[in-house]
Amino acid sequence: LLVIVDHGDTQHFAPTEECVISHAEIEELVQLAKLAEGRKASRKRPSSQRNPTNQTDPCSRRLGEFKTTIQDVLARYGTMQNSSISVSEYKLMKAQQEQELTELLRRVDNFEREVEQRFRAEIERLRNSLQKLQRRLNDNLRLLEQERAAGRRAQEALCVGYIQIGNVEEAVKAYRALNGSYEIARLTNDAFVVDGDTVTPLVNFFEALREDAQAFGTIAGYEILYSKIEQNNQLNKDRSSKLFFSLVGLEYYYSEQADINRIGALRVKLIDKLKSLDRETR
Repeated sequence: LLVIVDHGDTQHFAPTEECVISHAEIEELVQLAKLAEGRKASRKRPSSQRNPTNQTDPCSRRLGEFKTTIQDVLARYGTMQNSSISVSEYKLMKAQQEQELTELLRRVDNFEREVEQRFRAEIERLRNSLQKLQRRLNDNLRLLEQERAAGRRAQEALCVGYIQIGNVEEAVKAYRALNGSYEIARLTNDAFVVDGDTVTPLVNFFEALREDAQAFGTIAGYEILYSKIEQNNQLNKDRSSKLFFSLVGLEYYYSEQADINRIGALRVKLIDKLKSLDRETR
């Protein structure tokens, strides 16, 4: 490879720093890319090989950058298999994976065009390996997402079951383990039983989440519960009182004014209901 050196009106051709790509360097990257085979990330680590080329030459530096990127992709893939990460965290990491792999393939394509002809077959081999890695990760992530969805459904059912039998402590543990993926409104609809008294356990459940009321949006649960028992003519004095006193002070755990207003509006409805019930008993 030659570069042009400009000295005024005269141009001279000068050789660039020697750039040599070895089979061993490419083989290390190819083997590294194979670590994602199977549905779970392999815990193997590639053997530490000394590159036969000088680490300061431009080709070795570029290959070193590719290696770092592949390692980052595999490390992130391992993290994505952790069931404790939230849905939003998973989606963010998945987007990062897709972007990083696409960018890596673009850089390899550019590199293939830049190197000498005698090295292009090796770079093509690396590119093919990375494309296989990309396909494997996509397939594995689809399976992982199916497993995560099935796990969430089972955890949701467990949470609902605990509420319906009045085991609020275990229900809260199950709910928190879902990392906010189970909306409180949907949970309230799922847990409410028309012909059974789930009002008390649901209210107790909302109260147990009071410290995180804003994050979980418990006011939505109160609103749906109120609506359901009112529609079913189950809003008696005891239940109205239970709901009302549970709402007292709830606004202090909220920072959004719109939600604070919703709490106040529901309290007003309950006060009106209690007054109405009181008049009926006179």
